[in-house]
Order: sequence, then C-alpha cells, then structure tokens
Amino acid sequence: MATAEKWTAHWKHLYDEVVTSGLCTGCAGCVVACPYDVLNYDDREGVYKPFHIEEELGPGNCGHGEKGCTYCTRACPRFRAWEPEIDNFLFGRARLPEEVDGISKDIVLLKAADPEIAEKGQDGGLVSAILIWAMEHGYIDAALVSYLEGDGTSWKAIPGVA
Repeated sequence: MATAEKWTAHWKHLYDEVVTSGLCTGCAGCVVACPYDVLNYDDREGVYKPFHIEEELGPGNCGHGEKGCTYCTRACPRFRAWEPEIDNFLFGRARLPEEVDGISKDIVLLKAADPEIAEKGQDGGLVSAILIWAMEHGYIDAALVSYLEGDGTSWKAIPGVA
C-alpha cells in the first residue's frame, strides 16, 4: 500500500499561489487557523487580504512554515485541489459531477419557528434559534457570535458574546 505524500505546503506557497495571484477570497480562514498568531487581516480600502506580521523572512515566507507548520494552507478553500482527498477520506468516494457543493446526505432549507427570530436573525435565524434554545435549556452559558460594527449599517463584523 502506497503511503500518502506528506503535506508540506505552508504560508510561502499560500502567499505565492493564492494571496498574490488574486485567488484569495478574503475569508480569513488562514488567519483564524494560524496557531502562532503571525497572520493578520488587512481590510483597508475594502480589499480583504491576509498578511504575515513577522518581518524577518519578508511578507511571503514564515519561519513556522519552514519548521513544518501547514495550518494556513489546510484551512484555505482556494489552495490547490484538496477536496478529492478529503472526500475520499471522509466518505470513501469521489464527488459526483452534480455534487459541486460537496457530498451530503440531505440538503434542507430551514428557518426559526419564532417569527421574531426568523425576521431579525441572519438568513432565517436558525443559528440564533439554536443558540437561544441551548442557553435557555442550560446546555451553554454563552455563545461567541458576531455583531456589526458601529450603528449596524456597516458590513464589518466584530466579535461579541451573547
């Protein structure tokens, strides 16, 4: 049985192949996944791009990546074709052509049963309804959520606790 090639791609590769090439969607997955907090997010001028904050190797390299850290490339949805490997690992098969969004058992459209939550919540308020239910029934004490910055008219999210 052949062993899988070890994944060694890191920030240097992500920077060259995704960030500087224009493939980056600005999702910040790499920033959130970085266990060393050396990636940050530049949202000035309405362009959402990750950048490396340590200057010793320049913007396109990372000392942690040189030592074997690969978290940022594994978190990036635009970095290389990782879906086939994940699909085979998780589901034991490749995606069918009609499964462009991935392999799933069911796809359902839901919204909160409470009209007020459905109206005020994002996209029908399902997540809000689940969190409210979990807090009311003692499953969680609080939830990390996002709010809109300022008066709520901007699209910039800020973290908050509910």
